[in-house]
Amino acid sequence: SGVRAYQRSLQTVSNNIANVDTEGYTRQSHETSQSINTSMGKVNLGTGVNSEQVRRLFDTFAIGAMRNNASLLEQHSTLHDYVSKLENVVADSGISITSSIDRFFEAAQALSITPSSASARETLLSEGRSVAERFQSLTRLFDQLDEDSFVQLEERTKSLNNLSKQMALLNYSFMNKADVNRQPNDLVDQRDLLLQKMAEIAHVEVVEEANGMVNVYLGNKDNGNLLVDRLESNRLTVERVANNPEEAVIFIGMFDEKEVLQGSPGGELAGLQNFRNNNLKAVRDDLDEIANAFMDSINAVQTTGIDADGLLGRAMFGIDGENVRAAGHMEVLLTTSNQVATAAPLLIDQNSATSRLNLISWELPEPNVISVNETSMLSDSLTFINGVNDNFTPNASKPVFVIPGNSVTDLRLEIPLADIDNVQIFTREGNHLFGNASLTALPGSTSFNTNATYGNTFLNAATTNDSYRDAFEIDRTSSPAVLRINGQLSDDLLVFVTGDASGSGVEFKSDWYAYTDQSAREQMTSSVRVDFTSDNQYTLTDIASGDVIATRNYAVGDTISINGWVAELENTPVAGDSFTIRRNDSPTGDNRNMLAMSALQADREVFDGRGNFSEIYADVINGLGSLVVQASISRDAQQVLSDEAKEKRDDISAVSLDEEAANLLRFQQAYQANAQVIQTANKLFESLLSLR
Repeated sequence: SGVRAYQRSLQTVSNNIANVDTEGYTRQSHETSQSINTSMGKVNLGTGVNSEQVRRLFDTFAIGAMRNNASLLEQHSTLHDYVSKLENVVADSGISITSSIDRFFEAAQALSITPSSASARETLLSEGRSVAERFQSLTRLFDQLDEDSFVQLEERTKSLNNLSKQMALLNYSFMNKADVNRQPNDLVDQRDLLLQKMAEIAHVEVVEEANGMVNVYLGNKDNGNLLVDRLESNRLTVERVANNPEEAVIFIGMFDEKEVLQGSPGGELAGLQNFRNNNLKAVRDDLDEIANAFMDSINAVQTTGIDADGLLGRAMFGIDGENVRAAGHMEVLLTTSNQVATAAPLLIDQNSATSRLNLISWELPEPNVISVNETSMLSDSLTFINGVNDNFTPNASKPVFVIPGNSVTDLRLEIPLADIDNVQIFTREGNHLFGNASLTALPGSTSFNTNATYGNTFLNAATTNDSYRDAFEIDRTSSPAVLRINGQLSDDLLVFVTGDASGSGVEFKSDWYAYTDQSAREQMTSSVRVDFTSDNQYTLTDIASGDVIATRNYAVGDTISINGWVAELENTPVAGDSFTIRRNDSPTGDNRNMLAMSALQADREVFDGRGNFSEIYADVINGLGSLVVQASISRDAQQVLSDEAKEKRDDISAVSLDEEAANLLRFQQAYQANAQVIQTANKLFESLLSLR
């Protein structure tokens, strides 16, 4: 029995040595036990050794730890690789957005020096096209990273599907025996090798049955993503989201029964998903933010200036398409260099011997912002928006709603005929435009301006020529009564309800057109006269209608603003000083708009104070650099943990040639010794036979 036992031990050692480089092989050990001795009288004689089994040397915890750490390592390594590629793209000085934008502003500065130069205008347009192309080039590189990562995600998902099928087939081989310890060792090794390969692609949790068959869950078992169910394997697919193709979603299930994978898949799949759906998306969003800020800020200046043909400027940049990335579809809209608006939209006629009024900024007037204590007609809380009726109860001290200036065009407001004296409409300056003619004072409300005084010059004007700013038409004889505003008004209108004929609230009905850039441009360039009635008070007069639209106090250092422009005075004004702000009809040689465009290069307010174009793009690069460092640290730390886990597994399961060589020598000597016993017994037997 000893010879046979050590012969098997030698075979086991030989098998270990032969498979020292075999992937997934687990070191084996020949297990023996003492044979039960036989009693012969008073003497107990040993009966040799029993060969029990050839056992795999493994530790379940060590194998599980190696599997989990391999999954995390692949996740961090994949993320690091792709984030590094992304950083290399963004940080490449040859395709930097900053250098292209800087050249554009250099061209704008050169044009501000020679605003009449046709070649300087053409250079600016050319640099604008270069900026658009640079954004598009970066976007194409992002698209390539998107495609590469998606293809890899698909390939790794297919690999996992193949491994799952192999595992389900392998499970079938385990059905022949009820105990895993009786299964062939190479079969169990093959199972663990498949699980290790699966773990590198995605995190797997394994539930082992008594016979060695396994059920495999993808990600956290609690999420219920069963990938291998005994003899059946599930199927993973990757698809782009229909309305957002940049986002990839993993599905689990067969064909029509597939569902979105719950939780993170872990492993290489998680690294790819994290990069695509988070890191790449964030940088795309950052690039779009820069592109939109560049286009919006340039267009805001361009559309408020005057071009070489004396026309109000049109947008220089736009986006080619709808629901697309701004950076990838930026284009120059201007077709000729004459369309570049170098001139300011306004001129000021000075009529003062001691002071001078200078424009310091201009922009299209924005919709007026009303007090938080007031209710806008455009508020979602009012149900008459877009023509639906609403009822209001009397409130003489507070407007029931405010029609904000620069917000609506061609407004039509219907008022019940019985309530035409119960509805009062004022400007904030106190001009009474609609309502009861017997009133002689303003309602006691804080909604009026500080210097507001009651005026009824335009009260209930039936025709446009007699109305405030030549904009109103009022019909108090029809049922319902109608108030119309032609065009867009810059004044806020305060609507008070001072009575109620029906006793159930006053009903209004209204409709209008939305605020438009064209009406805003007309508003900005409309002529206004500033007349100082004293050194500390002035009036604003709409020249087109001849109506005084505001009376304001003045202190040294105050700015004067209306219709989107802001001006400031040099020296102290005196009574009689007058300044007329009007449209610029002589743009030749005027560089003020181009100076405003050049100033955008260093304007941090373009990004709400966070920085200028160069600083914001540098922040994107620095953010990616930090992400690469963080990913590198995570990968290296996980590499250490993975190495430790593998080392612990190898301490138990890996083949050591030194140890096997020692065992080989030991088992060889034991085999020879047992053979010598047999040889000695043969000699004794032969000697006994020779005694005859």
